[in-house]
Amino acid sequence: MPAEPTPLVITRARGRSLWLPVLAGSGVFAAVAAWTLLATPRYRSTALLRIESASGSTPFLDELKSVPGVELMGLGRDDLETEIGVLKSRRLADAVIDSLAYMVRVEPAAVPRASLVEVIRHDTTDASGRITLTRRERGRFSVAASKLQPAAALPSTVAAGDTLRIGGLRLRLIASAALDTVETVTITLLRQFKAAERFESRMEIRTQEGGSRLVQIAFEDADRVLAATVVERLVAEYLRYTLDNSGRDDLRRLSELRREVEGFAQRLAAAEQALRRFKESRQLVIPDEQASAQLKRIAALRTGLDELEVERTALARMLALIETRSSGGRDPLAYRQLATFPSLIANRAIQDYLMTLVGLENKRSEIDMRRTGENDEVRQLTERIGELEQQLMRVGTQYLESLDQQIGVATTSVKSMSGDLATFPQQEMEFVRLVRDRTVLTEGYVVLQRQLKQLELQTAMRSDRIRVVDAPRVADADDAAYPRIAVQLLLGAILGTAVGLLAVFGRLLVSSSGIQPATSATQKVGSASAP
Repeated sequence: MPAEPTPLVITRARGRSLWLPVLAGSGVFAAVAAWTLLATPRYRSTALLRIESASGSTPFLDELKSVPGVELMGLGRDDLETEIGVLKSRRLADAVIDSLAYMVRVEPAAVPRASLVEVIRHDTTDASGRITLTRRERGRFSVAASKLQPAAALPSTVAAGDTLRIGGLRLRLIASAALDTVETVTITLLRQFKAAERFESRMEIRTQEGGSRLVQIAFEDADRVLAATVVERLVAEYLRYTLDNSGRDDLRRLSELRREVEGFAQRLAAAEQALRRFKESRQLVIPDEQASAQLKRIAALRTGLDELEVERTALARMLALIETRSSGGRDPLAYRQLATFPSLIANRAIQDYLMTLVGLENKRSEIDMRRTGENDEVRQLTERIGELEQQLMRVGTQYLESLDQQIGVATTSVKSMSGDLATFPQQEMEFVRLVRDRTVLTEGYVVLQRQLKQLELQTAMRSDRIRVVDAPRVADADDAAYPRIAVQLLLGAILGTAVGLLAVFGRLLVSSSGIQPATSATQKVGSASAP
């Protein structure tokens, strides 16, 4: 019958069974703690942008973006995603990397690179490797290079103000208080693609929740100043790229609109000048009213011409009748009939003639009663009466001639006005065409001028579409974004505990499966050797 194990053996066996889980958990915690305490801290710098939509969006689409699966259906997308894509583009990343020479890393990271080394990139030649500067006497540093590509002839020692040339880079030590405090300066050169991978892994660009138009840009780096500078430069490059693109489009549209406006202004001025010349040459103001007035004038002239022709015909017939009754002038008494003509009887001169004749005849009658017809005075009165009758006939003849002249002039005027009236339809059509051309050009000029003013206002407000809400700031030296020591140690303790429990569980699993561990074999050997 085998002997029972002693309590001492049982205690040792249990102690050995607990030793492995404790050792495993402690080892994991120690590794995490060492990694946390020895890791180079990284600092985070952030900026917040407000990007307004160029095409406009609706609140309904903004709410749809928060529904899972909507983006897979192609709904709820707007140009904000395009702007984020531009921020994440290789073009902007390369611009920031090149402008800040991000491919050059300087340690100690606690000291800003700008306080130790000035980097000048004069071409795009890639360089890689490591340069270590170790302090020597009198402020000089010894130079040691490792895996330097392309190979470069470096001096054995350098001092503040000296320049090292490697590939397309020039590295100049800066005389500063920070340089005087460090013993070793390590300069690491990365290839362009390596720097880009490092840049992209530490850059975070995302939108705020709730369908807002806010975009957060964050970057982490061991160099606090460089982290803030990277975010600031990325925002500046994005603003310049966006405004340049939209500005070029706006400038092209502005140039085209201004050229169109100038062309319409010149054509409008030519149309107005042509209309003015046409009015001056044709003496037109309002063709319809002027044509109506012309018709009225022609009608008035025609009426007067008809009256003159009627009067002339009547006078000509009366003169012919008087000439017949006077027997060829031998009986002047017939001439007195002219005084009965309507136009002449109203004439004052004819009335005077008649009054004079009546007076002379009365006087001759008085004298005839006392004297004979051979009397000189009677004969003189008779001759005077005959002369007046002859003058009356001449007045009638001259009046007939004046009527002929008036009829000729009136006929000429009527013909001239009728000829001008015949050209009125053609002039009116030409006038309407010129007015139409001026109206069309005026409306086109007004529309283009309005579009030009709107585009100028839109161009002036283009820069307000993107606003920097929060500018990047240099993080505090005690506010490292990574690692978070308390959090990392807590996670290390949890991970160590989990590993220890896993070891205990594995040991129990092995024991229950019938596999004897080394402690069981030791117990059997001890029991076999007992008496």
